[in-house]
Amino acid sequence: MPYHHKAGQPDYGTGKKNLGIYLTGLIICSILTLAAFGTVMANALTKWQTFAIIYSAACIQFLVQIVCFLRLNTQTEQGRINVMSFIFTGVILGSIVVGSIWIMWNCNFNMMY
Repeated sequence: MPYHHKAGQPDYGTGKKNLGIYLTGLIICSILTLAAFGTVMANALTKWQTFAIIYSAACIQFLVQIVCFLRLNTQTEQGRINVMSFIFTGVILGSIVVGSIWIMWNCNFNMMY
């Protein structure tokens, strides 16, 4: 059910705040951190398997923190605007990083040959 704010309160698009969502985020993030730490400390997997588990845990933890702590959602109009701004920021950041790596790769290739 969408969250409707009162007329005098500003809508930041974060929805209704309660302790349960913060505790859920804390527990999930703690489990993911312990899973990555345990994988490294056990030293039972190959380097690439360990890397895959750490990377997966980090990506999932990033999404949990976005939803649970930053409260990014699409329940209200302002929330949808927040999500679109977040996606736009990611696209621009990705373009800058990929473009920079591409330029450095081409500069290195052209200097070597």
